[in-house]
Amino acid sequence: MLNAEKIRLMTDLAIYEKKNDEKVFKINDHYKGDYVSSHLISAFIRFSLCFILMLVTVFFLDFAGIFQMLNEHGTGKAAEELAAAYLIGLLIYLFIAYRVAAVRYKKAKRGALLYATKLKRLGRKYSKGRKRP
Repeated sequence: MLNAEKIRLMTDLAIYEKKNDEKVFKINDHYKGDYVSSHLISAFIRFSLCFILMLVTVFFLDFAGIFQMLNEHGTGKAAEELAAAYLIGLLIYLFIAYRVAAVRYKKAKRGALLYATKLKRLGRKYSKGRKRP
């Protein structure tokens, strides 16, 4: 005989697996610190590459203006300003990346807990339905 509640639970679990397979189950393999630090490392690399690309673009677009600024202010001051802009931008970007990764991890762990709870409930339903010899 078919049990409607078992079928509903199995359907909910299958839909949840289909929708959240990559997000939840991939995160489940990591500790929070490992997950967040890997995202911070990739955020550092992305920001650095974008900063370099932006510098190259600005250099080619305003070639004369950059050399004029270097002549007026000197290379030391320009390098200090550039380094300060890089560090401030990097810190802001890393803070945002940290918050995003931490929230994603927390949501995924909550989803994994919900999934495990539904699995346990389904397992209890199946063990109730079986008669032991």
